[in-house]
Amino acid sequence: MATTPAQLRAMRLAAQRIGAPGGTPVDVVAHMHAMQGQDLGQSLWAVGARALGVTRADVRAAFDRGDLVRSWPMRGTLHVLQADTLRTLLSLTAERTLRGLARRARELGIDDALVARARDLTVEALHGGASRDRDGVFACWRAAGIDPTGGRGYHLLLHLSQQGLVAWGPTGRVGQELVLLDEWAPPAEPVPDHDEALRRTLVGYLRGRGPATEADAAHWTKLPLGEVRRARAVAGDAVEELGDGLLALADRPEPRRSSAAHLLPGFDEYLLGYADRTGHLAAEHADRVVPGGNGMFLAMVVHRGQVVGTWRTTERTRDVRVTITPFRAMSDAALRAVEAAALPVGRFLGLPVVTTVAPPAT
Repeated sequence: MATTPAQLRAMRLAAQRIGAPGGTPVDVVAHMHAMQGQDLGQSLWAVGARALGVTRADVRAAFDRGDLVRSWPMRGTLHVLQADTLRTLLSLTAERTLRGLARRARELGIDDALVARARDLTVEALHGGASRDRDGVFACWRAAGIDPTGGRGYHLLLHLSQQGLVAWGPTGRVGQELVLLDEWAPPAEPVPDHDEALRRTLVGYLRGRGPATEADAAHWTKLPLGEVRRARAVAGDAVEELGDGLLALADRPEPRRSSAAHLLPGFDEYLLGYADRTGHLAAEHADRVVPGGNGMFLAMVVHRGQVVGTWRTTERTRDVRVTITPFRAMSDAALRAVEAAALPVGRFLGLPVVTTVAPPAT
């Protein structure tokens, strides 16, 4: 029997742990394998929304202990993940990512010698457990004659991250600080061989997002479709075919009864974890979530698995103001569910919530 759109959304909400109570930040990230992390603040709530009861301070503490890091494991996109997962993903993706950067690197005057010089300077600045923010690392480079302006600094950091040298570790007053990955979070086990790395990656992807298609997995990892199919073969009976090209783990959780509504951050895996997002977000509303197609994903209001609006917060000393903007008029029951979904945001931030529902977007 074919999986209906409503069933698919319910299964994915369960796989994604959205609205799940309990657990720790590390539990969430291990379950999801890797989570979009372009914006640090949004990614903190992406973790909190999957372990209701944890606070922002809890998630920051996981970074500060080295339990979690943020880096560019694939697609040149920042993700939150564990250090060993990062190493495994880089074994599959780094060479391809660097090939994709080669033309831009040449335009910026970045060659192997310059990358090696930046690497030596970075090791010198960060060895012994030191950490520095981006500007601090760039200052070290600048003092040695490496100009980080015009995108050169970003590209050099990206190169060093693909080598597994650096990652974003402890949280600072604003953002995070760079660390030497192997010093900050030493490997707990060797990097697996290619087939085992493929298997872990596909299983990890499906554990946190299934059911999904091979095309979805290839989009998420940016691995060739042939590699995804090899991962499927290596995974064997751990992966089931549900029909219509959908794959899921054989031991996947059953859809559970959960809150009807959720407030998810921008750049959330519930949307960005799939190549085909139309089952979660109607095409006519896509420009509401990504205004102007500029790549900046707004925080999303989800009702019964569908994205039905956006939301934003204004954090103040005494409370946090949550403003919800639906795409269209909602029923009273739906509005009550959406307003209730704001309460976990307040608990995460440790502040009372004042919720306002704006007129539907026009």
